[in-house]
Amino acid sequence: MDIESFSPGESVRLILRHGRLRHRGIQVFRAAVRQFFLPQFQSRLFPGIRPVAVVSHPADDCLPFVPGLFRRYLAYFSVWLRTLSYLYRIYGKIVLGDIERMMLDVVRLYEASGKVYRRCQSTTTSRRSAPANPFFLLITAFDPHLHCIPSLHVLTICYNYHRTRQITTRLDPGGVTGCRLTAWTYAAALRITEAVLLVKQHSLIDIGPSLFLLSRIFPDYDAGEIRSFVSDLFADTSLVDLRTARRVRAAILASYQEMQALQRRLRDCPATDVLLVYLEEIARVSGGSAKKDFNKPPRRRGGS
Repeated sequence: MDIESFSPGESVRLILRHGRLRHRGIQVFRAAVRQFFLPQFQSRLFPGIRPVAVVSHPADDCLPFVPGLFRRYLAYFSVWLRTLSYLYRIYGKIVLGDIERMMLDVVRLYEASGKVYRRCQSTTTSRRSAPANPFFLLITAFDPHLHCIPSLHVLTICYNYHRTRQITTRLDPGGVTGCRLTAWTYAAALRITEAVLLVKQHSLIDIGPSLFLLSRIFPDYDAGEIRSFVSDLFADTSLVDLRTARRVRAAILASYQEMQALQRRLRDCPATDVLLVYLEEIARVSGGSAKKDFNKPPRRRGGS
């Protein structure tokens, strides 16, 4: 059975057929509108309503702009939907509880991100124009580019492979079909994380904080998992050369480690507040902008 052949429409039909899933689907939709879209358009209509940190990293300029990957960039949510329907196709009704949980967990990701977005938004200096690309036009119409940290692309797609692996391991350890699905979700997470950088919708500085937040919301997605995932990014040398790939991976890991260090200094501070301390200092100290070089020791930060 070809996972790629599954359409998001099949997942929508699955959700509509089951009352509990319909309710969770409405929750996901509301969370997306309230936590992602609404704060951005509020800031578009009322500039200055909240601070905006402009973030970049020196290695951003080393990555090529690949507009052909806009479609892959937009596929992150459809990958999640395909995963839900494929799980149901493999395991049937026994997995409905897991699907419901996955939908609730995505709501949690939106709500955690919204706690950051509503107090301090973030954008990058690297966004490019590709007016001839219809997928880019779709992005610019619905995404004012103010929610870079945390990245919901990274949060959703990495959560998706992590939870899928747990489900397939529990229900059918070593099963060929489950292993194939897990491998597909992991590869999709790598490809889409690379795409968010190569279409210049995100800076390298965005990835580490996003992985940090995911690990705090779901502690079983731990530091070892993050290091393993980052080490597999840009293994495809047709995208970037080996030297650039190593620099990119090092920058992402360094930004994640900076979040860990900041968390230790702030002790019991919630993870969303750790990101806010980080972003609000950028907006305050740098007049709304920052160019981070993680080869240098991080500045000490205060606050709670």
